[in-house]
Amino acid sequence: MTMTKRDVLELWFAEVWDARDISFLDKLLAPSLGQEDTVYGSLALRKDIPLLVEVFHRLIGPMKSEILVFLEDGDWACVNYRTTASGPDGDTPIKLDSLLMFRFDQGLIAEMISRIDSLALFEQLGQMPPDTLLGCFSGQSLTWK
Repeated sequence: MTMTKRDVLELWFAEVWDARDISFLDKLLAPSLGQEDTVYGSLALRKDIPLLVEVFHRLIGPMKSEILVFLEDGDWACVNYRTTASGPDGDTPIKLDSLLMFRFDQGLIAEMISRIDSLALFEQLGQMPPDTLLGCFSGQSLTWK
């Protein structure tokens, strides 16, 4: 049975990101995607995905991702998804809504365009003030410790 694009993306989130099962990368990514190819825009190369998964888990703790909206157009699929976690200390709730666009080649992921709300993530982790964006719009500057 052939998997739909949505099936592939549900496995992408559930197995690679939530369960940290990196072996699924070879099952979900197109062979045309080389180890040195960029997959997350400027965020990561194909070979860096395991490290990126590990960094996110260290930052926010065990996570659960949920597809909120799924759209498909030809070789492309787009998801608006939500990632929730209890934070690295288990007591800092994280809720992050993001967008990902995927291009498929022969039923597998060949390219990604990512729009993660990093500012909201770092605000929730306490690394940025909770009103950082509002402060930026007011013309204020941040002073780093």
